Parts: sequence; structure tokens; C-alpha cells
Amino acid sequence: MPPSWCLGDILGPLIVKLGGSVITDKHTPFRVRRKVVKRLAHELKSARGPLVLIHGGGSFGHPLASKYGIANGYRSKTQLMGLSLTHGAMEQLNVEVVGALQKAGLPAMGVQPSSCVVVDGGRIRHMELVPVRKLLELGMVPVLYGDAVPDISQGMSILSGDQIASYLARELRASRVIMGVDVDGVYRKGRKSSKRVEIIRRITPDDEKLLSSLGTAGKGDVTGGMRNKVRELLEAAKEGIEAEIVNASKPGVLERAIRGERGLGTVVSGRR
Repeated sequence: MPPSWCLGDILGPLIVKLGGSVITDKHTPFRVRRKVVKRLAHELKSARGPLVLIHGGGSFGHPLASKYGIANGYRSKTQLMGLSLTHGAMEQLNVEVVGALQKAGLPAMGVQPSSCVVVDGGRIRHMELVPVRKLLELGMVPVLYGDAVPDISQGMSILSGDQIASYLARELRASRVIMGVDVDGVYRKGRKSSKRVEIIRRITPDDEKLLSSLGTAGKGDVTGGMRNKVRELLEAAKEGIEAEIVNASKPGVLERAIRGERGLGTVVSGRR
């Protein structure tokens, strides 16, 4: 029997996105940080309502996508193998994440974005959400991920987990979005280490000019870095959905955020 919180569309799900830099070793291709994933799976158990999980690619998806130029669209037949390999790598990572959730006692099920999303110019045009809604209604935990996808106008592209999180937040009327990254929040100049580190505690649509001061993608990252995360979350904030970017690499931080604690990182919301 579905859990008591299953109230159709009345109660929006919590959406958690785990960055690839948290769950994989970005310095070593195809290496999962299994102890970290195991810990995060147990922290995710603290969710008391419907939950959707999305994860990034880290050392599984980004190196291959960068090597074959998938994000730039189709240019040559050599990219076809790149599209296949990148998607396959993300499937492997998804199996690892789903398996950890299952071992922690969460009824997780992987959902393949490339099979349910229509992408045009790198942006989501449509996503078939009936299966995701039904999984939530049953009390399951859908697990999606950044993926290499066919693209209507440019042949192929990379659909980031950040864009998926923002899109689902708006379409499912999420109660909140939590993005787990490997830093303590949004740094004004996108720098992790500096003599004058400044974390921006709250960002609203009025602060869109701040985007130019934020960090872009690092070497091998094909999804836009912190600047893109904030840009995507601002789209949800404009519709009244609050998000927070927190350091999931620190034990207990994700769980505290899931339990409702605010101010752990950078809040992105529609109001001050």
C-alpha cells in the first residue's frame, strides 16, 4: 500500500541533486566514491515525504562527453560512439547510486532521461512525467541523472542534472530543492581557496547580475559549473520554489538540509 504521504499533486516532492564531484573521484576516470555514496544514501533516508534524486556525471560522464564534444552538437560520425559511451558510463554510475540506495532501505529506481526527455538546442522541450509521478505515488524514489541525449536541432547534446532538477522542481511543484556539491556554497568569484573567501548566503532573481561573477565549468566539466547551477535554480525560484546549495561532502550536512535546516550554504529563492 502506498505510504500515507502520497496525496497526488497536493504534496510536492523534495528534489535532491548530488554533484558528480561528490560521488565520484573526478581525478580518476570511472571511480565511484562508494563510502561517500553509502553515507549519502543513509542521509537521504531522513526524507519524510516523496523524494526525487538526481546525480551528476563526475568522472564517468564528463571526460567522455568532453573528448567527443557531445555538448557542441553533431559534427562527425566519430561522435556517435562518443554518445553511446557517455550514455553507457552514466548508466553504470546510476546503477551504483541506485544500488547504494537500495542497500540503505530506499526503494529506488533508475529513470533514463534520454528515453523520456525531448531536447532542443540543449534545453528540455518536453519530458514524459507520467512514470515519475506514478513512482512517487507508489512511494518509490526515482533516480535520474545527467545524460548524453539526442537533440532535435543539433543532433546530440548533454542534458545536465542541474537542468533536470530545475525542470522537475517546476513541473512537480517541488517542496524544495537541495543541491549537494563539494564546497560550502556559492563563492562570489567561484573560488574554493582564497585569502578572502566570501560565500553568498542568499541569491534571488534580483541578483541575476551576480551570475557574471560566479565560476564557470572547470577543466573537463561540460555542464557549466556553479554559474549554471545558480542560473537553473533561479528559474525555479521565479516560480516560488526555494533551493539551497550545500556541501554534501561533509558528513551530516545533507541530512540536516533534508530535515529542514536552512542557512547551511547558499539559498536561492524568489524573495529576500
